[in-house]
Amino acid sequence: LLVAFWIEPVQRAEFEADIAVVLKELETLQLGASIADATVELTHAKDGEDIENFCDILSTVGSTVIVDLSYNRWLQGQQLARAQGIGYVRLDTILRPFLDMFGDFMRQKRANNVAMIFQSTRDATEAMQQLLDGYPFRTLILDASGNEDFVQRLSSLRPPPTYYAMFARGSSMNSIYERVSWPTSLPFKARNLTRSFQVEKGGLFQRPAEWHLVFLDTRDRVFKYKRQVEFATRFTLNARAICRSMQMRDVYCTSGFTLQRGLLLDVIRSLVDAALVSEKFPQPVHTECNASAEVSDKTRDVNPWMDNVHWSNFVGYASPSEESAAPPALQQSEQQQLEEELLTFVANISAGYYSNEHEAKTDLAIWSMGQLRLLNETISPSRRFFRVGTAESLPWSYLRRHPQTHEPMRTRSGALIWEGYCIDFIARLAERLNFGYEIVAPETGHMGERNEQGEWDGVIGDLITGETDFAVAALKMYSEREEVVDFLPPYFEQTGISIVMRKPMRKTSLFKFMTVLRVEVWVSIVAALIGTALMIWFMDKYSPYSSRNNREAYPYECREFTLRESFWFALTSFTPQGGGEAPKAVSGRLLVAAYWLFVVLMLATFTANLAAFLTVERMQAPVQSLEQLARQSRINYTVVENSDTHHYFMNMKFAEDTLYRMWKEMALNASRDFRKFRIWDYPIKEQYGHILLAINSSKPVRNASEGFANVDAHGNADYAFIHDSAEIKYEVTRNCNLTEVGEVFAEQPYAVAVQQGSHLGDELSYAILELQKDRFFEQLRVKYWNQSKLRDCPLSEDQEGITLESLGGVFIATLFGLIMAMVTLGFEIVYYQKKQKALALSLITKVKPINMDDSTKIAWLEATDKEYEKDLVKAAPNKKDSKGKKGTKALTTPAVEAGTFRGKKMPASITLGDGHFKPRPRDHINVRRNPHGGYME
Repeated sequence: LLVAFWIEPVQRAEFEADIAVVLKELETLQLGASIADATVELTHAKDGEDIENFCDILSTVGSTVIVDLSYNRWLQGQQLARAQGIGYVRLDTILRPFLDMFGDFMRQKRANNVAMIFQSTRDATEAMQQLLDGYPFRTLILDASGNEDFVQRLSSLRPPPTYYAMFARGSSMNSIYERVSWPTSLPFKARNLTRSFQVEKGGLFQRPAEWHLVFLDTRDRVFKYKRQVEFATRFTLNARAICRSMQMRDVYCTSGFTLQRGLLLDVIRSLVDAALVSEKFPQPVHTECNASAEVSDKTRDVNPWMDNVHWSNFVGYASPSEESAAPPALQQSEQQQLEEELLTFVANISAGYYSNEHEAKTDLAIWSMGQLRLLNETISPSRRFFRVGTAESLPWSYLRRHPQTHEPMRTRSGALIWEGYCIDFIARLAERLNFGYEIVAPETGHMGERNEQGEWDGVIGDLITGETDFAVAALKMYSEREEVVDFLPPYFEQTGISIVMRKPMRKTSLFKFMTVLRVEVWVSIVAALIGTALMIWFMDKYSPYSSRNNREAYPYECREFTLRESFWFALTSFTPQGGGEAPKAVSGRLLVAAYWLFVVLMLATFTANLAAFLTVERMQAPVQSLEQLARQSRINYTVVENSDTHHYFMNMKFAEDTLYRMWKEMALNASRDFRKFRIWDYPIKEQYGHILLAINSSKPVRNASEGFANVDAHGNADYAFIHDSAEIKYEVTRNCNLTEVGEVFAEQPYAVAVQQGSHLGDELSYAILELQKDRFFEQLRVKYWNQSKLRDCPLSEDQEGITLESLGGVFIATLFGLIMAMVTLGFEIVYYQKKQKALALSLITKVKPINMDDSTKIAWLEATDKEYEKDLVKAAPNKKDSKGKKGTKALTTPAVEAGTFRGKKMPASITLGDGHFKPRPRDHINVRRNPHGGYME
């Protein structure tokens, strides 16, 4: 039996290997007939090369039957075969049942796009041929065997596919998985060292539910990454069922078995069996033909042996498709014949997912007889996945950083950790709409600006190029942005531009109350106090009408204004208690009255100035508006370079310049109504030009963090930072030194952006409105702008009154007075004790011995009387009588006083009689003072 095969050039390599194995297997089966083969490689060229090759075979070796494996019908060769009565069998592509099954399965998942990866160029070409006929969703075909790095192409594909599928045999499936799951930058050996981790940075196999593994042979058990692909969908063949349908041993469908070989083996075996049972064994057809010869319309009767062909259960006729339909030029009977000749394999394909559970629980569907039968009620679509764009901006979205190094922190898989208002918003959207997401930050730019070429960068640029599916960031709705993207309902109603400054650091002093008056005033007050005290002492001493010099007018006890008392009176006159008793003389009272007037005025002046000083200090506040900031020159201010705020001032300056130019042209060109333009001042303020000039002179900062740091570093509140009001409010709640001044201006909302015409617009808009109704955004506002954190900040004097640091000097003065009083008390006690000891030793009374003679006694008494008189003169004050003269007192001798005791009874402690002094044993503490200055026991 001589079989001619028509193949495509892309099939030659695998076909030659397959036909060699098939012919060897047929020899082992001992069918009773020899088989020879010839191959025609179709180029489908118009120069007649294909017909010449086929004619060469017919003229040399001939052909009994033709097995057509080509992708497109070769009508010229098919007509020639019919004309010569050569048998014709057309085989369908091996991938068609898999692609049909996969299409129906993905339709159950409501998929709209899939990326298909094939193990060889032949499989990719066959898939392309079928997809040209039509497929239910968008498809990207990738060849894993080509020189092009399909992994890099998939990684850079934007938007990324929703689903992925790998079509390969068991051994090839391992290598394809390794390429898509491990980073392309790692060598293969390094990938093997890290196989314990499922996902690496840059790997594509991150969401197994999106991946489908279609095994093109029965060796699915050789796949060694079952644990890593848990929950991925698998499509497998049953080797035992296939061998039974082919009536072959089970071992044949295991090692080295492919569907191509099985189909060729079964078809050729059926043809040989039909030829053997025929009455006459079919002979090869030999004919002479060439490309220029016209094919005769006559059809030779086909040998009846083809009617004896019976296909096994493994081979069946494929369902008609658009590709199999013949051209309209053919008759209906011929078209029906061509459709019946399309053969394919018949096998059940099971669909399930990888899991540790039993296969009965993981099976999803089965493909049998061209129909998909669900084993479960429904096949749920995998969770959608989106790439969400955002950019760093406090508190909307920012990276979590290490507290010490400030380096971005990452998860175990190497992904950056994002936090913020927008991140919480994205998480709630994903929870409500049931999708997975990946945060994508722009590689260039920030939120998005358009260059001179009209290209966008930042978040807007990624959205336009498809790098992200939608963007949730601090995006303001500008008209130029609305030209390239679609904005959804705002999630943050109004934000704008505000000014932040540092709270002024007032200089604190313990003697702050002393700064109310200048130093020369304090010196004058002290001089007035000292001078007044001296004058009071002087007038009281030398005035004849003072209480000191006029005892008759003031017989009662009066205050004697010594130098000490005068200073005490002058000092205590400053207190509400007053100085006490005033001088008696008129001159002294006039002086005191004038001094009291001075004290009242000074106290009133000090109190008023102290209150005004403290009040004015509290009222010293920075600028309260942008206009005040523009009119002053002490405070420097700036913005973030090329930020929205910076562009706002540039645009406002451009608007001012444009208006001024238009007004000038109107005023200069006015011919009739020139009087209406006769004004002295330009009617529009030109403040934005001055503001932009001041900003440029202060040098815009690179980012907001630098701006806030500069504000915090200027403790004297001479630096301001103009920035987004929401970010300023957030920073104020975190830094107690900062304060927001003025009102918010240039208000605009923040909104989510999607690609123009995106199907996500309506879905996300409805979700945002639902979250607004649930007050979700109010919860986020409380979380990130928590005003309760300000309670932890120390209260300023404006809030808590005058602090101890300002009036601590008063307490220090009181404490100093207390210490001085205690030191003085110590000196007083020591001095008094020494004085008492000296006085006790000097006033001991001499007693005459009893045994002295009369002459000695008389001399002793006279000497004692003289000493006593001297002591009385020293001790007694110079008293005057009623006439002003000094009075004298009769003196008595100590002996007489000792004898008489001024009429008092003699103490029992003195014993007279035997001439010896015998004191009673008594404690020396009980000492009684003699009224005359002596001491006796």
